[in-house]
Amino acid sequence: MKTWQRVLAWFLGGCLIVGAFWFFTQTSLSDGDNQIDKDKKALISEFNSNKDNIFSQINQLITEEKYDEAISLVSKYQVTEDEALLKLKDQVQAELTKTNTQKQITDLSNELSATPESELQKRFDLYSKLLELVPGNSEYKTKHDELQTILERQQIISAQFSGEDGAHRKLEKLIKFKIKDVSTYKHLETKYVENDDNTLTITTTFYGKKSNSGKITKNTVTAIVDSNGNPIRIVSWK
Repeated sequence: MKTWQRVLAWFLGGCLIVGAFWFFTQTSLSDGDNQIDKDKKALISEFNSNKDNIFSQINQLITEEKYDEAISLVSKYQVTEDEALLKLKDQVQAELTKTNTQKQITDLSNELSATPESELQKRFDLYSKLLELVPGNSEYKTKHDELQTILERQQIISAQFSGEDGAHRKLEKLIKFKIKDVSTYKHLETKYVENDDNTLTITTTFYGKKSNSGKITKNTVTAIVDSNGNPIRIVSWK
């Protein structure tokens, strides 16, 4: 067989395969559509024949607060596009949403009650979730805002201290400026107290050479810093 004859044979064979595939695909789709139409008509017929009984079942499920089952039954016959049925579905969906929301509120409230006052971030997150569910609740809003203010203040304070050794960055800079030999400085410990006027009282203990005596001593400096960590005054240097 010549080359062009082989090519032609392959081409015709390919066309036959594609044509057969298309034919069977279209036939399958057509059969599927016909089955869907049959199922739809069967459901409509079933609904129309048992309409009162179906509505009675749905209402009974609503009474028993079995909303998921009620929605499932309504959805089964939704293809009928019955106006009363669709209205009932909206009613059931609203009740289900209300029930689920209330359960979430109860669960979050119980978790909140079990969370220590000291766990500020967790309590803030719980109040945030409660506010999403009940935006108009003044108690949730007040607690949320209070915690937000405290947490923001803590973040500002935390940023003033070194993450490596806990030293107060700006006070340490001032101390190093005042001692005679910076190379002798070694931070030991830093503590702080929040004051009512939004300032902090910082107490830092360190080793360093303060005078020309050449002796490295243990020092404790207490200072007041403003809300941004800027030293206001040295209270004591021992």
